[in-house]
Formats: sequence, C-alpha cells, structure tokens
Amino acid sequence: MSMSMQQPILGLSAADAAFYQEHGWVTTETVLDDSLIDEALAGLEQHWAGHRDRTLPGARKQFGDWMPGDGEGTRNNEYLSLQNRKVSALAWSPIVGAIAANAAGSTGIRLFDDQIVYKPGGQKTAVVGWHVDGDYWGTCSSWNMLTAWIPLHDCPEEMGPLVVLDGSHKWSHTVDRSIMSFHSPDMDALKTQVESLGYEFKPVTIKLKRGQFSLHHCRAIHGSYPNRSDRPRIALAVHMQDEANEYRAATRPDGRPVQLYNDVICAKNSLGMPDYSDPGVFPTLWNSTAEAVPAKGTAC
Repeated sequence: MSMSMQQPILGLSAADAAFYQEHGWVTTETVLDDSLIDEALAGLEQHWAGHRDRTLPGARKQFGDWMPGDGEGTRNNEYLSLQNRKVSALAWSPIVGAIAANAAGSTGIRLFDDQIVYKPGGQKTAVVGWHVDGDYWGTCSSWNMLTAWIPLHDCPEEMGPLVVLDGSHKWSHTVDRSIMSFHSPDMDALKTQVESLGYEFKPVTIKLKRGQFSLHHCRAIHGSYPNRSDRPRIALAVHMQDEANEYRAATRPDGRPVQLYNDVICAKNSLGMPDYSDPGVFPTLWNSTAEAVPAKGTAC
C-alpha cells in the first residue's frame, strides 16, 4: 500500500518528550486529519461486514477478531491494519511514528501490532483491567516500546477513556502480576499493593478530542473504566517498537515457549528466528533518515 510522502510535524516539544520520559505517558495536540479517522471507521465497518484486503490465517483462533454474532459486549479486533487499507492509513500514519520516535528518543519506529477496541455505551461494569503491555511482549528485547491510543471521536471522561498510573513505568516490574489482568474487572485491588511498596497510586484519565492521541510506555500500568455514556467508545491502539527491538526467546513460568502471533506470520532471520524488522508485518512508520517514510507493509 502506498502512503503519502507528506512531511509530518514532530508534534511534541522537548518539554513534552521529557514529560513522557518522567511520567510514562503524554498527549498530543490535534494532529490527525478527520479524513484519516473517517476512513478508519469505514474500514472497521467493512471488516465487520466480512471484507478483507488481506486475509490472515488463524483469525478468531490465534488472535481476537470480533464479528457480528459474537455478542454485544466489548469488541476487540486485532491486527486490523494488516487486513484493511483504510485502517492502515491511520495506524501507519508517519505523524504517529514521528511523534512516537520523538517521545521515546528513538531514531526509528516500526509497527508491532494494533487493535481496535469497541466499548458499547451504558456498560456500567465493562472495564479494561490494569495491565502492562510489555508483559504480553516477552519475546521483545526492548523496554522502550510504546503505544499510541487513538480515539475515533471526542473521548470525555464519561466514555471510559484510557487511564494510566502516573510514573508507573519506573516501578511496574515490582508489582505482583497476579492482581493485574486485561480481563480483570477489579480496579481497586492494585491500590493497596502499590501504596504498600511506597509508590503513589495516581490514575490519570486521558481525555482527548478527535484528532488527538496519547502515548504510553510499554511498562506503564493502564486500563479503563466503564463507558457510562449512551455512545460506543471506539479507539485504535497502535503498538510500536523502536528500531533496536529484536526477537529473543522467552518461556512461560511452566517452561513452555512464548510465541506471539507476530512470530507466526513474520519472516525468519538467518538464525531461523522471527524477524521483527520484516517490513511485511512490521512496516517502518518513521525513521531519522527521512521525515516521512511510506509504510512498506504487504497488508494490502
């Protein structure tokens, strides 16, 4: 898929980048065009209607891919930018990569994966539990990865936007993982332990206008509260890797090897290991050799 060679604005001041390094999160100004967001919404509807620009093997078995008939709760569609051109135009936007690189202090940013989460309105108990993205990426060598959280509409507090524990990227590795899970509805259990460790439990609600997005560090603890509004909350999470990231073998506590879906579909390097620089799965969003880099993914 060809991408525009528009010159992206780096989007964050030096003070903003320093804030990200200190707090583990930051928000942008309004930098995304309405047309990109409209196209992503149209692509999502296409996907739910059964359209694929590229079909990925193992959908609904090896990764989440909500489809009509799966129930009316929270919907999760993963790897959507590798399946739909309209969504990839937003997820692979050079301005997203440029701002992420600026915040992370990286000379290059590649896609790692992405997902759209749709949280219906009026779901008073539907939360996304406290979790750390990096915990799901055990095969990654880098601790400098990050996520752009892009709402596809204005997202005030009542809609249950992203909530980040301020500064938690510095100490999340000390917290007992048994009380944290993406799927856990208990948002209060973590507070006692965090404070017992001597850290401040400071949730920050990331309220955004359409066209803004936030970034959070791969070690930041985050989640979201229920969507109390009468409208669905729809957001695209773009998980990104700095160019230093590479595959490393990892095992689970029971000794089984960790394998991500990324590892299944990407090319292998000369050692037969997953190549996390494979442009067909991990397109470069931005690097320092060019202010805008056309994504080279083979998705569409």
